Amino acid sequence: MGMVMIRCPETGDSIPTGITTDREKFQCSAVFFARTYCRICSVTHEWFARDAWVYDAALAKGDAGRWRSSPASAA
Repeated sequence: MGMVMIRCPETGDSIPTGITTDREKFQCSAVFFARTYCRICSVTHEWFARDAWVYDAALAKGDAGRWRSSPASAA
């Protein structure tokens, strides 16, 4: 299980959405739209599933406990 992450469009930082799932289920999910409040810039961001990725700290190599910076690095 991992945390669904998005990128803050204001700062470029990765932020958690509060949604937990596994990568396989997330990749197979229907296209959906969601909103997530960003504690970094204090704005609610709107996003689509295609803009998000699943970060699983247990699978991260060499950077456990840190959020990955982009969908590309989470693959």
